[in-house]
Amino acid sequence: RKNLRNRSAETNWLLENWRFVLEALERNHESLIGGVDWITKKWLLETFMEEEKLCWDHPWLQSIDLEYHNIDPVRGLFFGITPGKGIAEWNNSVRRPSATHVPPANTRASGRAQAVAFFQSRSGEIPYVINWDSIACDSRDFLVMGDPFQTYNEEVERFLAKPRVIGNLIEEQR
Repeated sequence: RKNLRNRSAETNWLLENWRFVLEALERNHESLIGGVDWITKKWLLETFMEEEKLCWDHPWLQSIDLEYHNIDPVRGLFFGITPGKGIAEWNNSVRRPSATHVPPANTRASGRAQAVAFFQSRSGEIPYVINWDSIACDSRDFLVMGDPFQTYNEEVERFLAKPRVIGNLIEEQR
């Protein structure tokens, strides 16, 4: 820490937050529930297992695992977890409000955001699924975005410009 301190404001911020997490891991890792993803998910799964008397290989756990990551605030299990005071303050200090609406410009999140905006503008007319690494539309057409550090903006634009079959109609996208 002493070798890196004061190199930049960002480095100082990173060192301080890293110290916070390491100290919490040493003292009481459960104090990071709601702030550190793997700790939160492990706690959620173990709590459910204990209440339902299940073991790690039970199929319900896979469903819970998937719903934990659901980005719909109504369905996603993460959204129902209330972090403790310390982690809530820490989360607020590290959260970038713009990140909810502005994806990193140099990753595939940029292409995903382009697709989200497109499909939302169609008000649910076109069935679609957007995953971390792919976009599927109309259950017969998909775009794979394997490299997390590529934007795929041109590929997504071409993908979205294709005519789609909706019911018996062909819709020109743009």
